[in-house]
Amino acid sequence: MSLRPLSRFGARLLSILLFAGCARDAAAPVEPTAVPPKPSSALLGLLPVRGVTRSTPLANDLSVSAVIGAKGGTITIPEAGLTLVVPPGAVKNDTKFTATALAGRLVAYEFEPHGTTFAVPLQFRQDLKKTSLLAALTSPLLDGAYFTDRDKLSDELGIALVSEVLPATTDLLHAHVSFPINHFSGYLVSWH
Repeated sequence: MSLRPLSRFGARLLSILLFAGCARDAAAPVEPTAVPPKPSSALLGLLPVRGVTRSTPLANDLSVSAVIGAKGGTITIPEAGLTLVVPPGAVKNDTKFTATALAGRLVAYEFEPHGTTFAVPLQFRQDLKKTSLLAALTSPLLDGAYFTDRDKLSDELGIALVSEVLPATTDLLHAHVSFPINHFSGYLVSWH
């Protein structure tokens, strides 16, 4: 198939759309507005990403809490493969940290207290042995991804709408991926 018929088709389609747009504008005068319409906030600034999935979906949310102070500490959810390292100096006072592995296929978590920022980034580490990645023939590039709430996740499709993608470090020898967390909200492991 040559590109020439496709380019002629594309040019014709563009001409028709432009003509239809001009005709509509000429037929219906537009009232000036003081405030331009806002784009839908549901899609404003959100990026679709593919989420890493668990080899066995979690039947229920799994939550673990710990009080961690200025000396730092660790939270783990072994059944989900999560280790969250809170380094010394991340918080000044004793703080109740809660990590929740979300039910379903996606390797996704929510952290509390929601909105907390840290003086020193926390380290998120996910055990890849509990994911479907080890069955893949090639190793995809992995990232961390920040989501604002659960309604941005589609467990059925294995995708999420995220506000930020974070560079991750993958350790294939020890089969884990890690990335820094500067504030608490929801995070998942994504791939491309």
